[in-house]
Amino acid sequence: MHPSSRSELEATLAARQELGPAHDDALVAGFLDRIEHEIDRRVDERLAQRGPRRRRSSALHPGNLALCIPIVAVAGGIGGVAGLVLAFAALVIVFLVSELRD
Repeated sequence: MHPSSRSELEATLAARQELGPAHDDALVAGFLDRIEHEIDRRVDERLAQRGPRRRRSSALHPGNLALCIPIVAVAGGIGGVAGLVLAFAALVIVFLVSELRD
């Protein structure tokens, strides 16, 4: 147990002995509030140590988009309008999944 948490708990228990069980709810609520703030402070401190999260590169890179040209050309040549619609729908799904993936 962290020394500051231990001292908080000891202070709460000492206050309970002095005040009696009638004030248990208020003492417990105050103790939990202090512990919650300590946890929040530690989490914020750890997140600050990690630094900013880097965004990965986008799937909409010009090289990837260039690969779409022959896919659309073949789909349009073989399947006509239905082939184009199917190819565009498939490409949109692939790019959306790639962008939304963590």
